[in-house]
Order: sequence, then structure tokens, then C-alpha cells
Amino acid sequence: MASEIFCPECGSKIKAGLAFCPNCGHKLSQINASTKKDDSTTTESSLQRSGNATAVQQPKKPLDKRLIGAFFVIIVIIVGGYFGLKDYYQPQKQFNRIITAMGNPDKSLAKYIKTNDPTLQNKISDKNLKPIQKYFEKNKQALAELKTTLQQGSTYNNTYSIEQSGKAWLFFPRYKVNVAAAYVTLSTNHSGVTFYQDGKKLTTTTNANYSKKVGPVFPGLYTFKSGGTISGKKLVNTSSSTLVSGSQNLSLNLRIATFTISGSKGSTVYLNNKKVGVLNNSGKLKFKDYPISNNLSAYLTLKVSGKTVKSKTVNVSNKLAYGYQTISPSFEGVVSKSDAEELLGNAFSGTEYGTEDSATAELFVGQESNSSYNDLLKFFDSFKTNDNIETYNSEISKINSVTPSGKNKAIVSYSVKYTFTTSGDSGDSTKVQQFTYPNAEIVKQNGEYKIQTIGVTQSADWEKDYSD
Repeated sequence: MASEIFCPECGSKIKAGLAFCPNCGHKLSQINASTKKDDSTTTESSLQRSGNATAVQQPKKPLDKRLIGAFFVIIVIIVGGYFGLKDYYQPQKQFNRIITAMGNPDKSLAKYIKTNDPTLQNKISDKNLKPIQKYFEKNKQALAELKTTLQQGSTYNNTYSIEQSGKAWLFFPRYKVNVAAAYVTLSTNHSGVTFYQDGKKLTTTTNANYSKKVGPVFPGLYTFKSGGTISGKKLVNTSSSTLVSGSQNLSLNLRIATFTISGSKGSTVYLNNKKVGVLNNSGKLKFKDYPISNNLSAYLTLKVSGKTVKSKTVNVSNKLAYGYQTISPSFEGVVSKSDAEELLGNAFSGTEYGTEDSATAELFVGQESNSSYNDLLKFFDSFKTNDNIETYNSEISKINSVTPSGKNKAIVSYSVKYTFTTSGDSGDSTKVQQFTYPNAEIVKQNGEYKIQTIGVTQSADWEKDYSD
């Protein structure tokens, strides 16, 4: 509010801002100027006080939004990381990863393995654990059994058990497979023989009774080999062996043997996956003084209708150990000589009696509708209507060959001996004839061998007459 002013001339009270006193007419400009200056000073002072008060009462600035955002991001990462790790280290998921690694040599296994053997504990590495992975990769059924056994909390083959082993990230139980140690003692029958484990030289024998203990090692699939020069001939014995926990012995004797591989003529012979020859016209190939290893195996291949078929693989060493000198690898789904002889023998003897033995028809593809079955019935029926034939019978005298002709099919060459007793004016006589049927076809259907055709014969191989 402005201060009251008075006319300096007459003393009358006047309003501020008037140029002259309304009472006496005195000029008031100096008083107004002074009043304005005082008002201005007062106002300025008031504003200054107000400004100072404002500066003192100014509110705090808000927190930086970026700091708040960063804080929440960190919280999200921590919480998300915890739940992510909790999911990753779930016992079942850990177990699944362990089983997968044990059956796959391309996976890292060392982080999942522990052992109670202090020496073996220092050998834990992906390289040293490959034998375990190779074994389970090759034996899927064993891997499935391992998984089931460990899930039940039991020990597999007295070798593998699953245990908790510390914690991951301080919070989550970590599981590992505890593996028991394996040992193997190698022996041979000569001095100067060198032992190898997976290609690594172990030692050389100094006498024929020398042995070498290997271990502790991890269980699994290993290749052991012995090699030396015996009587001027270099010999090698290689054995792929599966080691389990505990101790085992492995003989790596150096020896030679003579044996024959037989099968369909023209078949190619392989020993330990190496081509070594072809079966001759008699379907045979002989090997003399051949070096024998524990895992010496043989198989045949044969071209059929433009395709190459492979036989089953036979362990030659095992066959020789059981006294077999002739070894005949068979083809999958292809009838063996002994089974072919039994099947054809039952077919011929059964049809001798006509349709009385209805079970005979079941030996043929299509049963009663099979043309070969009906041809045999007619063939033997012709003997019944021959007044000169008193008795007759048939006998499979030999299976000459069995040749694969495709999947579950084979061409069989066989010989049949017929015996007839006849009567006539000159008395009774007996005739024996042998016929060869080179192209019978036997197939495998629903797990059973059946005759597709009995083949065709042209003339007797030989015949003999016997008179009373």
C-alpha cells in the first residue's frame, strides 16, 4: 500500500500521483518522484526477500530415470537367471543329459563322471572316457538298461551308479555318474611280443609266460593287440574287448590255422573286412596257416540281379575253437542247407501219400493252390496206378548248393534218390535212380521257410538195377 502524502505548502492531505495540490495549487512533482522511488525500493526489497525465500524452499530433483531402469533390468536378469538355472539343473534334465553323453562319443562326458578310485580320478578326461561312449553307442539296448537301472537308484553291472556331487551356483544339486575302475591282464604264448592298447604301445614280453596288468582304466570298449615275428612270420592278434569293473584276463596268443570258407560259387570272401578271394566252382576257398586273431571274422558278398547282397558275419576264431574247419556264412533270410534238406524231405515224403497228409500242403507257398505241390501229387499218383510197381519211396540224398536270389529268397540245387520195387514174369527187381533238381526256390514268409517251386529235372544222374 502507498504511503500518505501532504502538500508541503498548505499541509493538506493529498492523493499520490497529483501534479498540483487541489487546495493551494502547489506543484507536487518532486514529492511524487520521491514517493515512486520509495515504493520502488520497497517493492524491490520485497521481491528480493521473496526470491531468497524461493531459493531456500526449492524441492529436490527426481531420480534419473536411466538409473531406475538399469536397476529393474538387473533385478529381472537376476530373477530370470535363477529360474533359468533352476530349470536347467532339474534332476531329470541333468540325468537326460548324462545318458545322452554316455551314448554319444561326440559329446563331452568328463563333467558328468566321478570315481572313488583316486588314481582313476586323475585320469578323468573326455579322451579317456571314449571307451564308455563307444560301448554304449554300439549297444543301444545296454544304454536303455543303464538308464532304467540308474533311474531306479540301482547300480548297473556293478559299474555305474548315479550320485549327488556338490552344488552348482551354490543352490542347485549337481549329479554325476560314479564309475568303478577296471583292470585287465594281457598274456601271450611267445617272447618278444609287443602289447598295444588302442594303438598305444604298452610293453614287450621277455618270455612266453609274460603277462601285463593294465589299469586302472575306465570300463568300455577297447582294442588290444599283440604282435611279433614267430618262425620268420609276422603275426598279429587283435581283440576288441569290453571291460567291466574289476579284474579280467585277455589272452592274445599268436597262432595260425588252416580252414575253408564255403558258400555259393562266385561269392567274394572278406576276412576282417578285407577282400581275400572268391569261392571256386565248388563254392569253397581254403586258407592254410592263416594268422588267427581273437576277432577274426568272415563274410561273403554276392551279386544277385544286379545288386550285391551280404551274408551274416561269422567269428572264425570261435568256430575254430569249437572244432569247425569249414565255415559257411549264411545270408539273412536265406535257408541253410540243413533246413532246405529237412523242408524238401518232408515235402517229398508227405506227397507220397497223396492228400491224406494235408499238413504237407502247408510247406508250400499258397498251400493246395501251389503248382509244384500238385505236380508232386500227380507224380506219386502215377506210381500207384502202375501195376508193375509194388513199392516206391523217395529220399533227399544231397543239397548241392544254396544261392541267394534276393531278400528272403534262395535257389536250391538238390538231388533225390528214388527206389522202386517192381514185379514181372522174370521175378521181382529193385531199381534205384538219382535225379538232380537244380533250380528249386525256397522263400521265407512270416518267419518260416516255404517251397515256391521244387524245380525241374531232365534225366537221371545214374540208376542201378537189383534183381532177386
